[in-house]
Amino acid sequence: MSNNRLLSPLESMQMAWGLVLRDFRQWCSPSGQQSIRDWKTRRIEGAIIVSKTEMVDDAEAMLKAVQQNENAKAMGDTTNSGTSVYLPIMVTAISAIESPPERDIVQPNANWINVIVPADPLQRVVQLRTAAIAYRCQVAFFAPNPHAASSIAKQFVNYWTHEGKRSFDLVYELGFAGTFVIKDNWNFKVVENTLYPDKIDVGIKNIHGATVDCVVVGLEPNVVGLGHPDDDITDTGEPDGSIPPGLPPVDGGRDPADELNGVVIEADVIDREHDRHTRVNADPNTGVITQTDIKDL
Repeated sequence: MSNNRLLSPLESMQMAWGLVLRDFRQWCSPSGQQSIRDWKTRRIEGAIIVSKTEMVDDAEAMLKAVQQNENAKAMGDTTNSGTSVYLPIMVTAISAIESPPERDIVQPNANWINVIVPADPLQRVVQLRTAAIAYRCQVAFFAPNPHAASSIAKQFVNYWTHEGKRSFDLVYELGFAGTFVIKDNWNFKVVENTLYPDKIDVGIKNIHGATVDCVVVGLEPNVVGLGHPDDDITDTGEPDGSIPPGLPPVDGGRDPADELNGVVIEADVIDREHDRHTRVNADPNTGVITQTDIKDL
């Protein structure tokens, strides 16, 4: 198994949300605003910034994050020195909501079910359960005039009424086959009645802002049997040494290991772009996975 760390669910959401905002930027119209035109054609790292979770509802902190990021430098403007804010700029913050969404919106399954993850080259039989998850996503748009800020807020709300954009895929990293990271796409959606646009005042002359809040919901999977570092202590019973003296251990609820992990003993992971492939072999007796990189002729 690889020692590389898999992305956490929150990190996966941040990446997926970033792709959503990139798509919105290409979709929206400048609406006659030169500043929005400049924002749409700027290098992405100088146009959209992800701030820390705790900055939700703190517009001044979001704006400070832009200064610390030196977004003028990020967009290729080398004439600025020190901290700088090149407007317009979009800033977003994501925070997990502790209360799960209603079951009529998302239905979780807390029971283990046996599945085969399509992207697993070894096609192992593993176990899966799901939890309903909600994230609060806030977008702040700062511009040199109120018209640009208002236009982006209105267009962002309208974006989610588009039939083809009401939902998006989040890519979870579930485990390993050798060093190959096994990923799976899960669909998330914005709850439409949670879209709340609002004006913001950062107390700085000639900087105008607008925010849009929304709640994004979907399912978060737990998969065991794909070599995730948490496999050994997820519903396998209480670990040795952790049980109070004189008490019986609490048993786990997963299937025994010998009933899982039926594997294809050899599979190829094809990399057509670089004319190569990786051959993954699994020893059915020891469970050891090895791989060989092969250059295609």
